[in-house]
Amino acid sequence: MHSNRFLSAPALAGLKDFQRKTVEYVFKRLYGNEPTSRFLIADEVGLGKTLVARGIIAKTLERLQDEVDRVDVIYICSNAAIATQNVNRLNVSDTDGFSIATRLTYLPRQVRSLRKNKVNFISLTPGTAFDHARSRGGHADERAILYRMLYDLPLAQNERRRRLRVGLLNILQATAGKDNWRAKAKNLPAEDLDADLSKAFRRAVLEDAELYAALKEGCERFARYRDYSRIPWEDSELRYDLIGKLRSKLASVCLSALEPDLVILDEFQRFKHLLDGDDEASMLATALFEHPDVRVLLLSATPYKMFTLDQENDEDDHYPDFIRTLNFLFNDSGKVDAVKNLLSEHRTMLHACAKGSVCHPGKKAELERALLNVMCRTERVATTRDHNSMLTEIERTAPLKPADLQHAATVDAVAICVKAGEPIEYWKSAPYLINFLKHYELRHKLDAQLNAPSDALRGTLSSANGQLLTKNKFEGYQALDPANPRMRVLFEDTIDKGMWQLLWMPPSMPYIKPGDAYRDKDGLTKALVFSSWSAVPDAVASICSYEAERMMIAGTSVSHSELYDKIKPLLRFAVASNDNRLTGMPVIAWLLPSPTLATKIDPLEIALRHGSGPVDAQELRNEVKATCRSLVETLPRAGEGTRADERWYWAAPILLDSHNELLDWCKSHSGWRSATPDHESGTRFKDHIDLLVSMAEGNIPLGPQPDDLVDVLCDLALAGPGVCALRALRRISAELDVSDPNLLSAAARIASGFRSLFNMPETIAMLRGSGEDTYWRLTLQYGIDGNLQSVLDEYVHVLRESLGLQEHSPEEQVAGIAECIQSVLSLRTAQIRIDEIKMSGDGFALDDFNTRCRFALRFGDIRDDNNQALVRADSVRDAFNSPFRPFVLASTSIGQEGLDFHTWCHAVVHWNLPSNPVDLEQREGRVHRYKGHAVRKNIAERYGLTALSEAFEEGDPWQTLFHIAAQRKSNGHSDLIPYWIFEDGSARVERRIPLLPYSKEVGKLKRLKQGLALYRMVFGQPRQEDLLFSLSQNGNHESADLADWLISLQPPETVLKDESAEENTLILPPAKSAQGISN
Repeated sequence: MHSNRFLSAPALAGLKDFQRKTVEYVFKRLYGNEPTSRFLIADEVGLGKTLVARGIIAKTLERLQDEVDRVDVIYICSNAAIATQNVNRLNVSDTDGFSIATRLTYLPRQVRSLRKNKVNFISLTPGTAFDHARSRGGHADERAILYRMLYDLPLAQNERRRRLRVGLLNILQATAGKDNWRAKAKNLPAEDLDADLSKAFRRAVLEDAELYAALKEGCERFARYRDYSRIPWEDSELRYDLIGKLRSKLASVCLSALEPDLVILDEFQRFKHLLDGDDEASMLATALFEHPDVRVLLLSATPYKMFTLDQENDEDDHYPDFIRTLNFLFNDSGKVDAVKNLLSEHRTMLHACAKGSVCHPGKKAELERALLNVMCRTERVATTRDHNSMLTEIERTAPLKPADLQHAATVDAVAICVKAGEPIEYWKSAPYLINFLKHYELRHKLDAQLNAPSDALRGTLSSANGQLLTKNKFEGYQALDPANPRMRVLFEDTIDKGMWQLLWMPPSMPYIKPGDAYRDKDGLTKALVFSSWSAVPDAVASICSYEAERMMIAGTSVSHSELYDKIKPLLRFAVASNDNRLTGMPVIAWLLPSPTLATKIDPLEIALRHGSGPVDAQELRNEVKATCRSLVETLPRAGEGTRADERWYWAAPILLDSHNELLDWCKSHSGWRSATPDHESGTRFKDHIDLLVSMAEGNIPLGPQPDDLVDVLCDLALAGPGVCALRALRRISAELDVSDPNLLSAAARIASGFRSLFNMPETIAMLRGSGEDTYWRLTLQYGIDGNLQSVLDEYVHVLRESLGLQEHSPEEQVAGIAECIQSVLSLRTAQIRIDEIKMSGDGFALDDFNTRCRFALRFGDIRDDNNQALVRADSVRDAFNSPFRPFVLASTSIGQEGLDFHTWCHAVVHWNLPSNPVDLEQREGRVHRYKGHAVRKNIAERYGLTALSEAFEEGDPWQTLFHIAAQRKSNGHSDLIPYWIFEDGSARVERRIPLLPYSKEVGKLKRLKQGLALYRMVFGQPRQEDLLFSLSQNGNHESADLADWLISLQPPETVLKDESAEENTLILPPAKSAQGISN
């Protein structure tokens, strides 16, 4: 066998048993006897469909490497956020360039590299790849490609041709700036574009007589340059219609450059119209799906909206939606009709069961076999003891207060005055409604009347001052009433529980008994808030964050706008103005990833020796100080003098490590100097490093040691960010020496992120109010109280897998993890603009002001506090998936199927109930996933340090804990236990529903639960609680054996038992050519 052959085994080795079973089954359906070319994996939300797809990619590459010249895998998902999250996880190669995220219209620039590669993984989104009608103008890069490819069109002769070329340049400019556009278009070399595609595109335009005529007309109209703001509407419409059609035509031509072998549609229900639509976008997609020999893999936990007992033709019946999916999968109307008949019989049986009749399985087995030809589904529900999927429902009555009703009356009066619709649903959802309701009819009509309000409106707004947010309230840090029943419940679950005191979430397995701010906080988790209204995320993020910040800075005299000006960073590499002395040396020691402190002292090792849970902090400190005394005795002798030399605080750590490679790393330009950028004004980081090196080399004499030197070394060993980061990273990279420069640089990057965190003004205000010590020492005490080492160990364990780094080298793993943690810790404080209505003469004026958000954020792209850099949605997601802030994430739930939010959150707040039962499952599936927060809490509660002390030797403690839990599970259970389900503990995935008393949501919740149970009767066993609720509506409180009449689409067990039996009978697609493929 050649060394460059691709083998699927490494990719399959990381799969859990039920995932591997799915891979094998699906692969044999795609390439085995009587294969299907289209298959749906409908595994329940959060069970790792992406990793299953990765396994199928690996087996496809392994199979086709002798049959085709190259393998093209096309990955299509609904948005760039999902693509960013999943591309690394799908990478089965050993290269970083595995994926090309692109638009079809960019292929003229990329097709050469595609043709050279043996394997191409191409990531597309429907909006940019197929649908050129929605965003007709596209991207400037696309239009530059169009200009260069169309430049040689024979539009006319001589001078008129030159004139029309200018028109072509102008029409394709769209809204780009003139100079930038012309530079981009004219500087794109024609030789950068594939010549064959360019010729094919021009030919396609010429052959489309209508398009070609429209192009010439457009070039005539735009032959003279005009600023886009002055172009008549008719010409603008012509421009964008033409650009859209040209982009679509180019995309169609570019499809010929692809030779797709496997097309993966991730969360395809978000763009299902592409499967069977008759518009231009659907036709483009269909051309991809019907390419010769292509296999299409659909991924979705909720491939259709709902399944009902009756086929009534009303707006809530989504049975046709399911049939549409079957039509695409089978691509055979006869087979679909057969399944429809079986479904009809099964539905009749279920209907009878719900009415109390005796249930018979009927043709259940036949229906299962038919559906398993094109789909399969694994569920976690049957794995749990009480069939509740480890989910608990927390119904909370959201308390109404008189002020809430006054607010409702005010909003209603404003709506009447401006003749807007009924505002009650808005009022139930958002506090300070008029401040946040920016893009709704009520505000549009109100804004139009502010200058000249009616007497009634003037009186209503004048008397509503206490019910509106004002800049003055924020400036003075006045306490804000939640002003909404649901917000009040959210405050109770977060702010009122002391989460404002926390800079990171409590660890699931603390090594030290938590202290001060972290005492009695072990039950906390982050909260993921879903609402139907776009005003809610802004309200939640701004009001929660303001209130947390207000409590953190209590005791200071700064105003809201002065916070960042008056409270400056304290952990700086500063220089004293009077004597040019470097004053940031203690910060250097705080950051230093000391191999000696990291290895000689380990709070985990000490806790395991004690063997009975977290160690008392004082007891731990006494033991660590004894070790530190021994270390101090190895240091050079102290000099003479009467006054303690405080330079020992930063000198001692580097002197302890002067014998190892740490010093070389400090000296190297590719070492510490590059790991911590020196970008702050008035600081000299590199000078501080030079001084540290000089001290380590014995060039600087020291005076007497301070009496508390051992205490400082103890605190640095237990909570110094550099030391803790080094320990945490070493646990997952034991192959690296503790002084390996890659490891040291990664730890230093993480420590640099903590410097950003502890330099936040509100952090400084809170910690300085908690003690009299110097600030850097206060941060160390906070790190001990909050179990910083335990938090980092847990976070690093989770990140290694969530970033898809398991198969990378140790050096790449620690670098990738460090980059992520530093980015999360350095996330800029976001801002939200709040509208303010002010009195202005006889009327009112609309103004706005900024408020900072960090404790809570809205999911999406947001501006930072300076209204400059954009904080990307990916960065927001990474931060929420860390133990650090934000602790609350609010979203409208649009487009988030497939995104993970589970690593530090197991509570979903249904601020508004979704309109569809499946959305309930999709929302909760965001936090009910692999090694989720609730699972880790329960494993730590059940086994924790006690079990670890018997089995742990070195390495990653969480890897050992999961291994213990897996070994001790009951026989017969799949790997869903313990990685997705672990019930031996108090933590559960929480369905939090803040219901207003007597509201229609009470009845809506009952209907949603009923609908969810009925939906899941086709795809596996439902939550028994939901199903029994449905049956009880018709008086049937007792259920017979549910498995007798519920459809199971689990992949058959027999697939893995004899892999060789069908080895020679697999159906091969006709070969394109035969050459080896190297990954």
